[in-house]
Amino acid sequence: MRWGSVLSLSGAALVLLLQGQPVLSTIEIQPTSIDSLTEAGETLTDPMWEFYLQNQTEGIPGKLTDTWYVAGAMFMTMIQFWHVSGYDKHNEVISHDMMFQSGRNFDYFDSNYSQWLGNDDQMFWGLAAITASETGFPEVEDKEKPTWTSLARAVFTMQNDRWDTEKCDGGITWQIHPWQAGYTLRNSISNGGLFQLAARLGRFTRNDTYIEAAEKIWDWSEASPLIQPKRNWFVADSTSGDNNCKDSGDMQWSYNYGTYLAGAAYMYNYTEDAKWRKRTEGLLGRLTTDFFPKQYDGKIFSDYACEPKQTCDRNMLNFKGWSAQWMAMAATLVPELRPQVEAKMQSSAVAIGTSCVGESEGLKNLCGSRWWGAKWDGIKGLEVQQAALGGITANLMLLSSASAKTIDTNPDAKEEYLDTSEDPSGELKPISTGDRVGSWILTVLWGAGIVAAGWWLMKQQ
Repeated sequence: MRWGSVLSLSGAALVLLLQGQPVLSTIEIQPTSIDSLTEAGETLTDPMWEFYLQNQTEGIPGKLTDTWYVAGAMFMTMIQFWHVSGYDKHNEVISHDMMFQSGRNFDYFDSNYSQWLGNDDQMFWGLAAITASETGFPEVEDKEKPTWTSLARAVFTMQNDRWDTEKCDGGITWQIHPWQAGYTLRNSISNGGLFQLAARLGRFTRNDTYIEAAEKIWDWSEASPLIQPKRNWFVADSTSGDNNCKDSGDMQWSYNYGTYLAGAAYMYNYTEDAKWRKRTEGLLGRLTTDFFPKQYDGKIFSDYACEPKQTCDRNMLNFKGWSAQWMAMAATLVPELRPQVEAKMQSSAVAIGTSCVGESEGLKNLCGSRWWGAKWDGIKGLEVQQAALGGITANLMLLSSASAKTIDTNPDAKEEYLDTSEDPSGELKPISTGDRVGSWILTVLWGAGIVAAGWWLMKQQ
């Protein structure tokens, strides 16, 4: 994924600010009505799907222009929406495109992309796959194709093998290859994403190997600057391996909290260990306070670091849609938290209905970056539609009786270990001195960029 500094404002090429465009009437959303939410979700999906088809790179299924992970994250959202609404219009294409992008080794690390992927890129496809397992999304009827669980397992296994103790006593790096800028950084979305994937695989398969891995990732994250319980459950964006993870990048993004939150809720649901209940409550408390700002009555979800001045890049526009679903997961798995989450999600759903009223180039019900403001803010694209659909889906998850399945209730999603023509281990060739020097130079340049961008964003508030 390419987020943060170097691309923070370059999303203008793909996310257009359209002033003076006509708007439609408000979508009247009843947040306690499954029918109302489902109808709203379908309405928002129509333009999102058009954006998906328009932005496929040379028609490659599941590959969007200038990004790869976003389609996987969109499928994750659409599968969850299907599970709680029954909306299956695009299921066949979702299934085909997810399997197509799994690659020749069925690990979402095909050589066509692997030279420039980050761990978080691959991770989102793994989360889409485990979402398919948990929801009972139909398996591909081809004996030569893996189950969704096997795809999720392959992503976990590959990333867990990248656990790096050479610096910081552990963690996985943001980037995978030493020639990539930011290679030595360890960020929350990569480590939190792997933590969540491990917890969900553990609960689904009843295999404690995954649970042990999740424990390891959490313990390391808390020992590093990424998770700071003593600082009111502050979650940092990143920390630098070049400084042995003593520093932290403190820009605040909802998805860093959300990914750890959902993982902790899965761990509590499976282990019933009180420490996971405490961690879930702590993260949720911070998330529902900071990302529901007082100027919007504390009721409407906002990634406040970039929304007020519309400086969100293409990646940031997605964040609250994923986080809303992860909050709903936490409330479903830890029912005592439901009232706290319901109140925030319901008011956000109503706000979505007042903001997704844009119209442009024949597309209607376009959503913007802001759910607050009771109007379309002029930004359009797949990312903002997906975020809004995530907010609607979160409310449906809270109303639905369809809980996350396990292997006991979805035996068709068993793990399968497939033979492949290439090494599926994910091990990379030894890193040379030249690689390390190049990585150091790129990381210094990248680090300077993120500091400058962070300063700039803060000045815009």
